[in-house]
Amino acid sequence: MLRTTVVGNYPKISSDEKALNLRSYLNRYDKKKITEEELDWAYNQTIKRVISEQEEAGVDIITDGQIRWDDLVTPFAKNIDGFEIEGLIRFFDNNVYYRRPIVKSKLTFKDYSTVSEFKFATKHSKNKVKQVIVGPFTFAHLSKDEYYKDIEKLTLDLAEILKKEAEGLQEAGCDFIQIDEPWLCFDPDRLDLICEGVKIITQDLKSKTALYLYFGSIKRLVPKLFDFPVDVVGVDIISKTENLNLILENSFKKEIALGCLDARNTKLEPEDELLDLFEKVTGKLSSDKIYVNPSCGLEFLPHGNALMKLKRMVEAVKIFNRMGE
Repeated sequence: MLRTTVVGNYPKISSDEKALNLRSYLNRYDKKKITEEELDWAYNQTIKRVISEQEEAGVDIITDGQIRWDDLVTPFAKNIDGFEIEGLIRFFDNNVYYRRPIVKSKLTFKDYSTVSEFKFATKHSKNKVKQVIVGPFTFAHLSKDEYYKDIEKLTLDLAEILKKEAEGLQEAGCDFIQIDEPWLCFDPDRLDLICEGVKIITQDLKSKTALYLYFGSIKRLVPKLFDFPVDVVGVDIISKTENLNLILENSFKKEIALGCLDARNTKLEPEDELLDLFEKVTGKLSSDKIYVNPSCGLEFLPHGNALMKLKRMVEAVKIFNRMGE
């Protein structure tokens, strides 16, 4: 049977006017009108809502929506000695920005970045929760390196730090860890380096691990991509439609996560198109090795559109699974 999941982030602001407005709390906190404890309460209430919405939509494996995250790297950089946080830089080819970390000295692990978030999410969820961490190569590329002056050394040091994060998550009970490495699609010549970095993180872990790519083509990555030391490979087949054929044309034994809902376009995918896609892919792969998810995080969409897409995805998977019974 096909299973459903999400890639990571989720809209922080609800389309329901009755729901708590996190933006309002953040503005009030910036103006020193509320305490840090009151802001923390607002974060927690928003995370509970996001978890509930994913569960009610029927998603099998959820995240906490990365509600406390401003971007993919800052939550980790804040807990690594040797980093300073710079101003805003554009995140890939999207109309969103992130605060670029600057490497000022040798990087060392300071504290966990996601363990407490995972514990909170699992405490308030009935479904399996997976935790997302940034990949070391993407982390290195999204940083400004003023110390190592060497992408390989920086990537491998970050991998050692992220290994500690993954071990902390496993100890906390996390049995599904997702590593986001979108930059691999844009620098395929570094495939071996990225593989080495991911191996550092995943080696000796008992938790299931997934490598997620989005925004780019995997054309120059196959077939080596499907030999990475992870259990699942997540591929965006929306941003680059050629990725679907590349999946179908290559043989591999791993599980695959299909990024088949456009998470950067409000248009709702027709149900019959999703069913046709599932039919095509299960003709090549066993359905129990396939996860279905959006092409990337859903925070690029307005809340109402993101929720409709999730519901459409789940309904199409349910129909397809019933057809196969």
